[in-house]
Amino acid sequence: MHDLPCELIRTDFGHEVYDGWYLEHASYNFESPEFVKKHFHFYEEALRLSKNDIILEAGCGIGSYAREFARQGYQVVGMDMSPNFLAEAQKITQRENLEIEFIFGDYNEMSFEEKFSVIFFEGSFFYRSKEGLVSLLKRIHKALTPDGRLYFVHANQSIKKQRFPQATWSEIKKNVFVLQNQEYDESNDGTKCIWLKIDLETQKQYKCDYFVKCVSPDELKDCLVAAGFTDYHFYKKRRIEDFQPEDDGFSVVAKK
Repeated sequence: MHDLPCELIRTDFGHEVYDGWYLEHASYNFESPEFVKKHFHFYEEALRLSKNDIILEAGCGIGSYAREFARQGYQVVGMDMSPNFLAEAQKITQRENLEIEFIFGDYNEMSFEEKFSVIFFEGSFFYRSKEGLVSLLKRIHKALTPDGRLYFVHANQSIKKQRFPQATWSEIKKNVFVLQNQEYDESNDGTKCIWLKIDLETQKQYKCDYFVKCVSPDELKDCLVAAGFTDYHFYKKRRIEDFQPEDDGFSVVAKK
């Protein structure tokens, strides 16, 4: 590892190199069917789902949650900005003989109008600034039908700070290494993430870096109100109990 490759190639979600690594070596980030089923009753209860609902899973990845919604008889649409993840989602869905519409798109740019009664995020709700969060919430509010509901999981900022820095090296095959590094940025209240793939054979280095903001629970309430949501509840993560300050994260349900 003394002689690092000199050619740097930018990559991100949607790039075949990054997504290929994610699908093959980081698939643990996609929830297993067992994990989804374990928490599904919580989603039904917290969101008060009915079979008349039209659900959008935003940032659906390979469609783990969308498929469980479909198995349980709900109408669901999956949306993701990675064509590689969507192709895998389609393949698995067809193999299971389920009917789900998958659409390509960035949820931060969604422009639907009163199309979905539920918009659902699980492990995919990210924003890079407080202003970006309000903008996203406004888009979601506009996309929801009257009495529509929003669901997402959010980190507890004060606990998140205690868990950094984190860095891991892995050799994914001979002479090909991946570095994942995360640090909490105190000045901006968020996480700086860097992903590097170093190939000593081809002398290529792929890099993905991004910033994820994390507002406090009180700030999040202000953002929800600014976007038009006045009816919202913070639960313990995937549990029908109220969120407590010592919890590492929480589930949010907001109603239009």
